[in-house]
Amino acid sequence: MRFLEGEVVQYRGVAYIVKGYQHPEGFLVAYPRYSLLTRTPLRHMALSYITEYEYWDCVKHKVPLVPLEKIQLLATKLEDYVLSAVRTLIYMLNVSENRVYVTGSSLILGDSNDVDVVLYGVDNSFVETLRSLVEKGLLKRSDHLLVSEYMRKHSSNFALHEYLALKKNTLLHLTLGDLHINLKLLKLERGHQSCVDPVYEYSYYTGLVEILRPLNPHILPARYSANYRGKEVLVESLRELYAELTPGVYYAEGARLEVRKNGLYLVPDHGVLKPVRI
Repeated sequence: MRFLEGEVVQYRGVAYIVKGYQHPEGFLVAYPRYSLLTRTPLRHMALSYITEYEYWDCVKHKVPLVPLEKIQLLATKLEDYVLSAVRTLIYMLNVSENRVYVTGSSLILGDSNDVDVVLYGVDNSFVETLRSLVEKGLLKRSDHLLVSEYMRKHSSNFALHEYLALKKNTLLHLTLGDLHINLKLLKLERGHQSCVDPVYEYSYYTGLVEILRPLNPHILPARYSANYRGKEVLVESLRELYAELTPGVYYAEGARLEVRKNGLYLVPDHGVLKPVRI
């Protein structure tokens, strides 16, 4: 295991998806997503009975934990058309196969037109290769694809025009033939069984924040230099939704302000960050 975002493990008949890059010793921070008995997504009401949340002082938050000694990395045979698309993607991007991981419904449910692909150990040169493939039309953007993604996942928190403003120049939602490829790019190749970036203090913030300059907008954790209430802050997110942000004014609701060793961070992942003027 890499102990990194996107990996799927099985525990007590449930498929859990690993979140983040740091975990308490002997455990994984991972969210339950699918029943392996019925091969269906878990309903929201079932999650409260399945998930065991424990407070972890490293992040000053309750997180869902699964014990390492009782889990296995999920191994499921991919459908031929998914495997063929992934091999084509590997060839086009010129990356080694061991840095590419198929996650989500394609891995667990088998039949899906949406393929979730995580790439580990990515740098900015990879992003430029990806951009070049889009500019050449070998990988394509699709308004229909973005509308579909919005309706499935984001319609409860965003207006359609807000979501399209976030993703209008996306490099992470693309089509390869008839398949929708969802990309998640991670800087790290392995995660940590320890606390490597502790939160010392935190509070919650609702209000305006201005993103001044993207630092690494496509690679998770995505980071941006920003300003809120006249103070310098780093906006950071592990969610693909908040990758690819462009400079402008945003409205944060329920974002966490975290004091860490490298300064002040604004993390919108458990709240909402909407574009106001971009």
